[in-house]
Amino acid sequence: MQILHISDTHLGKRQYNLDFREQDVYDTFSQLVDIAIKEHVDGIIHTGDLFDINDPPNKAEIVAIRELKRLKEFGIPFIVIAGDHDSPKKFTAIYPQKILEEFDLIKFLSKPDTPYKLGDITIYGISHVPNVAKERLKELLSRLKPENKRSILLLHQGLKEVLPYEGAWQIQIDDLPKTFSYYALGHFHTRRVFQLDGGRIIEIAGSPDILREEEIEGYEKEGKGATLIDFSGDIPSIQKINIDVRKQYVVTLNTNNLKEEIRKLGEKYDTKNEKKPIFHIILEGKSIPKNVLMKELQEINNFAPYWRIYKDNTKEKDEKDVKIDLPTDTTIENLIYNYLVKIANFSETEARIIIDIINRADEREYVKEELMKMIGVENDNKKD
Repeated sequence: MQILHISDTHLGKRQYNLDFREQDVYDTFSQLVDIAIKEHVDGIIHTGDLFDINDPPNKAEIVAIRELKRLKEFGIPFIVIAGDHDSPKKFTAIYPQKILEEFDLIKFLSKPDTPYKLGDITIYGISHVPNVAKERLKELLSRLKPENKRSILLLHQGLKEVLPYEGAWQIQIDDLPKTFSYYALGHFHTRRVFQLDGGRIIEIAGSPDILREEEIEGYEKEGKGATLIDFSGDIPSIQKINIDVRKQYVVTLNTNNLKEEIRKLGEKYDTKNEKKPIFHIILEGKSIPKNVLMKELQEINNFAPYWRIYKDNTKEKDEKDVKIDLPTDTTIENLIYNYLVKIANFSETEARIIIDIINRADEREYVKEELMKMIGVENDNKKD
């Protein structure tokens, strides 16, 4: 008996509001389905946050339906609980999983005390329970009594041993019922495994894509993908399966030699056959005018579809070295103009454009076009 554990797929997520990142998320889900079919698994368990929000966009629902139909054609059941992202926030709302269940595409474990039988494996699941109801969660856990140890418990909760910060966890390992042999957890986006007494395993599958910059370190150590659970014996064993995701890097650039730093970055990370990477940039060195900085950084577009300034650690000049007298008896518009030219080091033309943008802030297309011009980017969507 082989089961594939996946979690936190977040279908519909648009990282940094980018079309290609939304598609990346769909592509990773499709890869997971490919793996399940290739490995001839007996079932898939999903431990929450199938969708990024409770009311997912139409495209996310279509992708889910299309991929789940593929699994159904191969007779692979998809057993799922809900996470905090796809749980209803209003009393009258429903889980998006209910729609998929209506079409017999998934097995939604909506009742904690009603398990699903996959061969001789019993699978229980509890959808995400918020902090305000964590005592109720502990009571639910205490009531679970599987018939034998060939059983799995699906959870999507904060675990104290992983996030020991007040308000970040609802349960700890000692709260888990000891009669299960396998505890499959979602919610955390970086893989982790706890080996317990008697061969019991707590396994965190993690998200199959890099959805936040703080996941990069974990990805570099553990990879991203799914976990293959082998229940051939009484004690389960696991195997990590990695998938191809768009790489993301946190890099440091020194503004004192910015052109050379960007050239070296391009040489190191320019990819030919892979998806182009995303960069989270830490700036060091002396502070330089924003317009100059942004124009220099545009060179990164030659080898990356997206980058962002993650941290700005550049040093400003000492205040005693800069003495600018701004007019005090004038209009707000003139004050802004003088600040942009005398302190922010914008040209007079750029300062006037910025003021015009402020005055016409409700004209979105005009503002977008002018901002694009200022930073030297054509008004189109870059894609790799």
